[in-house]
Amino acid sequence: MDTWTLQTGFPLITVTRNYDDGSAEISQKRFIVSNHSQNTDRSLWWVPLTFTTSRELEFDNTTPSQWMRKERSITLKDPRLPQSRKDWIIFNIKETGFYRVNYDTQNWQNLINQLVDSEGFKRIGTINRAQLVDDAMNLARANVINYTLALDVTRYLKQELDYFPWKSAFNAFDYLDNMLCKSAGYDKFKAYLLQLVARLYEDVGFMDNMTDSQLRVFKRVDVLKWACTLGHEDCVRNAVTQFQNWHSSPYPDRNNPISPNLKATVYCTAIQVGGQKEWDFAWQRFLKANVGSEKNLLLNAMGCSREPWILSSPRCRDSMTPIASQAHKSFGQ
Repeated sequence: MDTWTLQTGFPLITVTRNYDDGSAEISQKRFIVSNHSQNTDRSLWWVPLTFTTSRELEFDNTTPSQWMRKERSITLKDPRLPQSRKDWIIFNIKETGFYRVNYDTQNWQNLINQLVDSEGFKRIGTINRAQLVDDAMNLARANVINYTLALDVTRYLKQELDYFPWKSAFNAFDYLDNMLCKSAGYDKFKAYLLQLVARLYEDVGFMDNMTDSQLRVFKRVDVLKWACTLGHEDCVRNAVTQFQNWHSSPYPDRNNPISPNLKATVYCTAIQVGGQKEWDFAWQRFLKANVGSEKNLLLNAMGCSREPWILSSPRCRDSMTPIASQAHKSFGQ
């Protein structure tokens, strides 16, 4: 355990298959997102190796078949390793080992071919589908593989309904969204994500259900946040409708019909596509709210406005409503 407790970080395991003799070279090095220091880091770990193949499909046995004993690389010769160029292998079953995995290009392509099959993707275990998305996108971020390959892995998500692969994807897409939001190609990124989330959005729907499992609730919160942010028409329409229903309530501070799970998405979306009326309503609720979490939700949502004069423009402050003027004073403090 010293290699895990007395040094920082965790390893990247690279699997390079030999398609002539059916062996595989396994190498390790420390995984670092900022790739510039990879060449100088000499950290090594004891690493438990587990794997399965397209011929075996054993996603429950997490007993290590072999250990890397602080070795830079080893050659794995195992009768279970396939020799055919059409077969794939996956290491780190159920992600029981704390490491990322990279493969040679051919094996990545075999895995992508399996994933994009409308039914065949289910042959890979759910947790390992999440692992493939998570590893591929983070390896691309670290410049270990290119983004073309990593995004090819995510193409299958348009048919994925399980929570874990999507959670991996949303985490990765969040980074890309921050990097691309001010670039000329952002419209293509949004279009790509919208076609990926379309089926998942239809599956979870917009309304909460008391009988939903916790994972389904988590899944709905995440997909609605992304769908509305990306401008999904049905998502935006539902969010605006719920906000308007709250706005028209005679006692909005006592009767909020919006589900607590969806408040962040509904507030932000309605204020983002709305104008001064929606912002002023949220500001009034903020002033009268006596629950810290609700005040925080409203404060974050008010920052979603697309009206620059509401948020910051000094030349417009003289013509602001009293409510908006109070808001600017508050934010200034």
